[in-house]
Amino acid sequence: MTPLILLSQKQDASMKIELVNPSEKILENRSKYFLKNNINPSNVVSAEITNSNKVAVVNKYDAWKFVKEVDGLITNNPDLILSVTIADCVPIYFYDDIKKVFWIAHAWWRGITCDITKSMIDKFVEEFDSKTSDIKVYVWAHIQKCHFEIKEDIIDKFYDRFLIKENSIIKVDLLWIIRDKLEKLWVKSENISSSQECTYCESEKYFSYRRDKPEKVEAMIGVIGIR
Repeated sequence: MTPLILLSQKQDASMKIELVNPSEKILENRSKYFLKNNINPSNVVSAEITNSNKVAVVNKYDAWKFVKEVDGLITNNPDLILSVTIADCVPIYFYDDIKKVFWIAHAWWRGITCDITKSMIDKFVEEFDSKTSDIKVYVWAHIQKCHFEIKEDIIDKFYDRFLIKENSIIKVDLLWIIRDKLEKLWVKSENISSSQECTYCESEKYFSYRRDKPEKVEAMIGVIGIR
């Protein structure tokens, strides 16, 4: 299986859509991006995004829908394209060449600390009888440890080894946490790859909620499918 893995950029315009009274402009942005990449918009399934650990298995009846109250989508339907939006959060792409299954997750610190990675892999194993050793993972651009600062009020959500303390500033390495959780679920370390790009640093390339502090969230869209 050759997965199609994409992440839009700032030049593609914002992809963040509200489920109530969706903006025609954002819908247009999304359609243009899909068509530019030879994707039929009517085959796209989108996660609502709730910063949770909830995931859903989707099928042909979910095409061109937003699946509510989930941050992860899984399918073995080669006609579907799965998508999440991000603006500093971590887009995680998973696929299995053996079972021909692929999935995508939107992971923010809340979802990461309440184990969205485990939810995804558990669901995958239960529904598709996959072996974790066959799963391949790609983690694309997100806010990296250089800029992901936290306050004392949530420090107890993270193990000390994932914290970077610089005087009064506390930073967290989300990528390190994700890799650690995946390896503990028996995903092979050589099957996990990642981008070193930071959405906060790459101001010309990516939207960043923490950097830009926009009145309305502007976001990229991550998609996975099969060519």
